[in-house]
Amino acid sequence: NLHADYECCRYELLPGFVYDGKKIRAMTYLPDFVGDGFIIECKGFGNDAWPLREKLFKYYLSNNMPNIKFYVVRNQKEVDKLITELRKNI
Repeated sequence: NLHADYECCRYELLPGFVYDGKKIRAMTYLPDFVGDGFIIECKGFGNDAWPLREKLFKYYLSNNMPNIKFYVVRNQKEVDKLITELRKNI
């Protein structure tokens, strides 16, 4: 059975810091679904910040969780196809 939790884990991509005496908040990422061995982001239309956040998250994964697969789906057809593929690998 395929199981994933919705918006359960927030990842810190860049820690907070102080610049010129001002606190700069950490940059975090909250993916849509986190399952056993995979993370899924459902992104219909990405905003201007998405490409950078996606790149930073992939960097985070490569350094901290290299065995986790990351998927970005953009429509219902892609969601259905991904779920079918994930179920085959259980």
